Amino acid sequence: MTTTTAAGLAASGYVLRLCHRWIKLRAQVRRAELDQHGLSERARSLPPGSRIIERTAHHDVDILIGGMPMGRSAR
Repeated sequence: MTTTTAAGLAASGYVLRLCHRWIKLRAQVRRAELDQHGLSERARSLPPGSRIIERTAHHDVDILIGGMPMGRSAR
């Protein structure tokens, strides 16, 4: 195996690893976008005063729809 061939194979392997990481990261971003879109759609369909609580391994979300004005407490 010549030095040129070894360098070419090493460079190819590096490029493939970069492509794999980019594809994996892009898939994570897309999943997050879809999760956020689904949460937004659910929030839009609820009346004021409703609450959405979503807990996963990665995040906790607590949304109050049409929240109360600042300085007022819930009864």
